[in-house]
Amino acid sequence: MQPWTKEEFVGLMHQLAVSEAPRLFAIVEEYGEAEDARVAGYGLAYADRAEVDGVEGGFRLSSKSAESARSLFEISSRSSGTRQAHVVWLG
Repeated sequence: MQPWTKEEFVGLMHQLAVSEAPRLFAIVEEYGEAEDARVAGYGLAYADRAEVDGVEGGFRLSSKSAESARSLFEISSRSSGTRQAHVVWLG
């Protein structure tokens, strides 16, 4: 005897995928006192880590969290005039 009908199992798989999906975020760099901003990267936040790709290509970052990634972006971009980096949650 099967514990699930085909439709029930499809529904279960969908619920599982939705509940464990990573959260999408952007790292946005702020210039001046709210004078300008740009998206520096997009990332996926998983339960145990965050993965970020730079929008200009060739840059990929793994960190403990979206906030850790934000800190690293902020530190690395200070020389280019970035005042602050922000995590912006999408979706």
